[in-house]
Parts: sequence; structure tokens; C-alpha cells
Amino acid sequence: MRRRSIFLILLAAFLGAVAFGARAQDGPDVVVFYREGCHDCDRMDRILEEMHAGNPSLSVRHIEEGDPDGELLWALSAEYGIFPTNFPVIFVGDEVIVGVGLDKELRLRSALEACLRRGCQSPLDRLSGPQIPWRAYLVAGLIAVVLLLVVIDYAI
Repeated sequence: MRRRSIFLILLAAFLGAVAFGARAQDGPDVVVFYREGCHDCDRMDRILEEMHAGNPSLSVRHIEEGDPDGELLWALSAEYGIFPTNFPVIFVGDEVIVGVGLDKELRLRSALEACLRRGCQSPLDRLSGPQIPWRAYLVAGLIAVVLLLVVIDYAI
């Protein structure tokens, strides 16, 4: 009886750790929209690769034109107040960089450094506003059930 109770308590602790540990990173720090064969996209991607090599915690998501998630480009563009005219389109924190050029490269490096130094919200988090943490509610419910089983086990 005690072994089962100890097992249930450990299970509840594990579920809590999994649920709340998984919430640490909701989305990528950088979202890149690109077109296959785009040389400008490759040029900006080299900067992202360089920054990622020095900072493995930097999370980058690439979405190709025509990909089912490609519609996110228009939703993010509306949220950031821009009209994308060419590729790549790179969203980093509060910054959006469209196209290529020395000025764009400097803006990308600056935005990435600021994001790494202070942290930044995932651009995808801006789309939905406050989200209901369903996973946390589900795990909390499971923990409550496990603890209830422990209490019942001791009562018997």
C-alpha cells in the first residue's frame, strides 16, 4: 500500500516537471520566410547560422513560400504593420527585416544580439495574444487525481 502511494506521488511530481518544463520555450525566437533558390535568403541565412553557432539556445524556424504554414507570413505582417515585398522576411522579437543589404544585415545582427541578451517574445506568440495553458491544466488535473488516489489509499 505504501509503495503504491510513493509511486503515485513520484508520478505526480514527474508530470508536474514535464508540464511546466515544457512551457519554458513556447515558440522560436526567429521566424524566417524564404523562397527556394533565393540567393538573398541564403545570404541572410548565413548570418543566422553564424549567430546560432555561437548561441545554440537561439531558436530559428524556417518557413518556405508555399508551405502550409506560409499563411503565417500574412498574419505576422499584419501584426507587425508591414507589407512584405520580397524575400527573405525575418521576424525577430519586435523587429522585422525584409530583403537583403548591408543595412538589413546590421539590423538582423542587432536584433539577434538584443534577443540573446535580454530575451525576446516569439513572433508567433504575437498572433494569438494570451493563450490558455491547456497542457498545464491537463497535467494539474492529472496530479490532482493522483494525489486523490494517494489520500484514498491511506484512508483504506
